[in-house]
Amino acid sequence: MQNSNPKFKNFIFIGIIFIFAFFSFYLVFENARASGTANFQIEIFYAKETHQIDTTQTFTETLSNPNGSSFDINLPADVLTSGEEIELTMYSTPEESVTTNKPLPSGKLASDIFYNISFTKVSDGSTISSFNKAVTLTFYYTDSDINGINESTLTAYHWNNSAWTALNDSTVDTSLNKVTATTQQFGDFGIFGDVSPSCGDGSCNGSETCSSCPTDCGNCSGNGGGGGGGGITTPVTSVTFSGRAYPKSTISLLKDAQIAATTIADANANFSLNISGLSGGNYIFSVYSEDNKGNRSSLLTFPISITSGATTNVGGIFIAPTIAVDKSEVKRGDNIAIFGQSAPQADIVISVNSEEEFFGKTISDKDGVYLYNFDSSFVDYGTHFTKSKASIGNQAISSFSNTISFKVGTKNVAAGPPSKCPAKADLNNDCRVNLIDFSIAAYWYKRPSPPANVDLNSDGKIDLVDFSIMAFYWTG
Repeated sequence: MQNSNPKFKNFIFIGIIFIFAFFSFYLVFENARASGTANFQIEIFYAKETHQIDTTQTFTETLSNPNGSSFDINLPADVLTSGEEIELTMYSTPEESVTTNKPLPSGKLASDIFYNISFTKVSDGSTISSFNKAVTLTFYYTDSDINGINESTLTAYHWNNSAWTALNDSTVDTSLNKVTATTQQFGDFGIFGDVSPSCGDGSCNGSETCSSCPTDCGNCSGNGGGGGGGGITTPVTSVTFSGRAYPKSTISLLKDAQIAATTIADANANFSLNISGLSGGNYIFSVYSEDNKGNRSSLLTFPISITSGATTNVGGIFIAPTIAVDKSEVKRGDNIAIFGQSAPQADIVISVNSEEEFFGKTISDKDGVYLYNFDSSFVDYGTHFTKSKASIGNQAISSFSNTISFKVGTKNVAAGPPSKCPAKADLNNDCRVNLIDFSIAAYWYKRPSPPANVDLNSDGKIDLVDFSIMAFYWTG
């Protein structure tokens, strides 16, 4: 019997979406990097601190992790002979977020937590590559951090841009669970060691206990009741998205096609959104904004793998401008106004597609509003399409906006109110986005040369990014 319950149909849709997600995650991640903002950064950390430092004085700081481990850094006075004020940024991060692209030396195991240290000059923000004096690093680890590692062999290592190198003066104090070393270089650090003897070798060593290895350490009976908690904070798993939208605009964050959080951008168009209480795993996040006229931006999609107990930062997002026109039809030879909203004082590039592509440039005002008058005499009679993108210097570049159409004809017709039909994903033009549209898109999944109206992000293929966009416009 056919089920006509719309909730049941939505359930089918979401279920199929996640089937596609399971098989396509890595492919989509690459697509998202190409089709989203070109300059966003992903950063995963357990703890993070930033400090301004007077280099003529000594400086010591501790970075504490939720599992009870920590990291100390000590800078001696006059660490820079120039005496410049500097900014320190340091954070702890999971092993897998580092060693995926920086493989461990052969025969070595690493502690569960790595550290990143960087310094910049306060005066101009330039990166400092080395100091005139060595700084002291102290890694405090827990037994669980070094599970499987021979503790007595623990050594501090630094990534030198091509390989891990041991710090020459590294020492380990197994009674205090710490490794100490000095360095004048910065970047990624970790503590590595040899594989520990295994359970059953007749010796209770390393992280073996009566619970984990009774064969070597004896059974745990008669050990007495446990004491109180050790004050370790329960790790929080969260993700933060930050970047630029439009001044005072509403930004929405979707998690797996469902709205999870909203916020309001500040007067400079900066925003930050956070979701906590997540489980580790793979998610598809999307962000969009609405301008001062209620027009939505295009959708930015970020398939991301979340590490349990860590905070993942996705920064440098630059949401594409909104776009609209003042005429649905323009008399050939007259101007048509193309306008929208972006970040304040952004460089806006307008693209008009005809048999050839025309480009125009303008600058948004202090409120992010932009206006470009396009001379229609440059194009022939018929339907044309326009879109826009924004940039701020050479540091931030948005993706393209939604694409809208207008007609060049023999008269001027003012654009009417925004259509109540979905702006995208209505593949059969019935002003609905539902299972019929999904089935049309599914037919073209991974097939060559999909129709332009089906390829929702215009990358020449149908994949999970297109289905995520469809979910954004879903009406049922």
